[in-house]
Amino acid sequence: MLRARDPAFIRKLRPFVKWYAERYFRAEVEGMENLIPGASVLVGTHNGGMHLADTYAFANAFWDRFGTEMPAYGLMHRVVSAVPPVRDAFLRLGALPASPDAADVVLRAGHPLFVLPGGDLDALKPYRDRHKIVFGPRRGFVRVAIRHGAPIVPIVSVGAHEVMFILNDGEWLARLLGLRRFLRIAKAPFAFSFPFGLTIAGLPSLPLPSKVHVRVLPPIRLAEPPRAANDAAAVERAFEHVRSVMQQGLDELASGRKRPLLG
Repeated sequence: MLRARDPAFIRKLRPFVKWYAERYFRAEVEGMENLIPGASVLVGTHNGGMHLADTYAFANAFWDRFGTEMPAYGLMHRVVSAVPPVRDAFLRLGALPASPDAADVVLRAGHPLFVLPGGDLDALKPYRDRHKIVFGPRRGFVRVAIRHGAPIVPIVSVGAHEVMFILNDGEWLARLLGLRRFLRIAKAPFAFSFPFGLTIAGLPSLPLPSKVHVRVLPPIRLAEPPRAANDAAAVERAFEHVRSVMQQGLDELASGRKRPLLG
């Protein structure tokens, strides 16, 4: 499962990722000293639909700090893994189809695991909620961290949700189209995007060149024994702690943002 990651492929893509992050989005990434060696769960917010501006900004900073040889992995949504050419490229970058088993394999091997627990709930939230942590009912990242005794490293960002302007929640349209049943997508909101104007968020578009600012927060070490991964109350307590720390960190980061797109 882990052998698909291809450092040579990553090195070939590095110039594009670096340009995309540093030139197009003028990304600033701070707090990289908070990353720790070995098994850890890197928990990020998910913004801007498929464009992943903050994810690429973080990946670029990670490779700058640790190089492309250091094993690190992330979990990808079913939609990505359902498209063979895209799936294969992400597998070579270190992405794995999201599942508890995949998370266990990565942490058992002693590697960092990058997750976006909010998925489409977070990535397709309305513009008015761009500075909110939206994880919904998903608690798997907490359970796996407890089970392996792995610290959680929170990552928050601003700017990436301005690469398009999402107008509404979109749950009704997702239900109408049956997206939850077939693709595990709960939202299909409308958005203003370039170059098509008003369209459904998630359809192909070009991201607006919004300035992105990413902050890696200090690690959270959960004081729960491995058996607490099966204790719903303990998992919920840990989840609320992580969510509140991330929301506070996001509030602080957002307070310094003066203008949309420009930062």
